[in-house]
Amino acid sequence: MNKETVFTKSIETKIIQSFKPTIRQYWLIFAILAFSVFLAFTAFGINTITGLSILSMCGFIIIYIILSVFTTRYVITNQGILIRKGPFSRKFKEINYCDINNISIKQGSMQKRFKIGNLTINTGSVSRVFKGIRNPHQIKELINKEKASEYERRTLLRKIL
Repeated sequence: MNKETVFTKSIETKIIQSFKPTIRQYWLIFAILAFSVFLAFTAFGINTITGLSILSMCGFIIIYIILSVFTTRYVITNQGILIRKGPFSRKFKEINYCDINNISIKQGSMQKRFKIGNLTINTGSVSRVFKGIRNPHQIKELINKEKASEYERRTLLRKIL
């Protein structure tokens, strides 16, 4: 598979932009887990069942969060948006531009500080949330621009046929 093009349904699809979420979105969870590990060491000790179980659960949660962030991928193409979320997902899910009804951005105060945000894409049937996206306003503009150019291509094709 070439980085420039992806072949699906015998139509050439060009990749406009590919991006991943940032790990910064989980700062509060990491702080709570770090406090839990500290509590496991000081209050219970590492030799007790309680201390070991808190330590192991925190370790599993941290590993899962890191794996899910680094294996999630969003790809904007000229025909739609491809999504692959989580460590156990192998296939991309596709959102066509003609199915997109609304795109909204949600940013908390810490997300604004980190220059990240959550991008929500609403279609007729589902709502997809892209969490922890860098520069979400630019991504929203890019999706709207590609949606408009796809609409122009479809109307030109209808006029020709």
